[in-house]
Amino acid sequence: MNTDLERSLPERPKKNMVWPVIMLIISISALNYSCKKSPGDDELVLDKNLTKSAKKYQALVAGRDGQKGNFDITNVERTGDILTVTTRGGCSADDFSVVWNGEILLSYPAQVKLVIYKNSSTTCAPGTVVNVKIDLTKIMTDPNGKDFIFHVANGSIKEDKSLNPDGSVSSH
Repeated sequence: MNTDLERSLPERPKKNMVWPVIMLIISISALNYSCKKSPGDDELVLDKNLTKSAKKYQALVAGRDGQKGNFDITNVERTGDILTVTTRGGCSADDFSVVWNGEILLSYPAQVKLVIYKNSSTTCAPGTVVNVKIDLTKIMTDPNGKDFIFHVANGSIKEDKSLNPDGSVSSH
């Protein structure tokens, strides 16, 4: 006995079709979430010699074996919004690139971690001094802030230098 009320109601979906549809929605959502990169995975070129990349920073620091592109960091100095890393073992500043891990550690003083590496296989006299300049306005919103420690890792050997807020340089 069909009444007018029964005819006007929409037909209910069959129970055996509800679960596959729910599972499909869950699967698509999970796939979409798993394919997204975390923000730290992106590599971003900030300047001609400066890149922001947590992955590349980690790889360069972990891969220091002294086998390729050896050079020394002889000094780190800051003048205004320019950080100058003095090296020995390259031909020109274009032979070097710098990678920032993308973080400013908000301790006191704040800390910035960089790794400098030789991106060229050219060889010059071992004593050739090269100054690599890093524009801090590409990293910091207030590059005039004085209370920063800049940790500069050597990308070829385990030789790191830190520029302290008072201008002193420590090696580790």
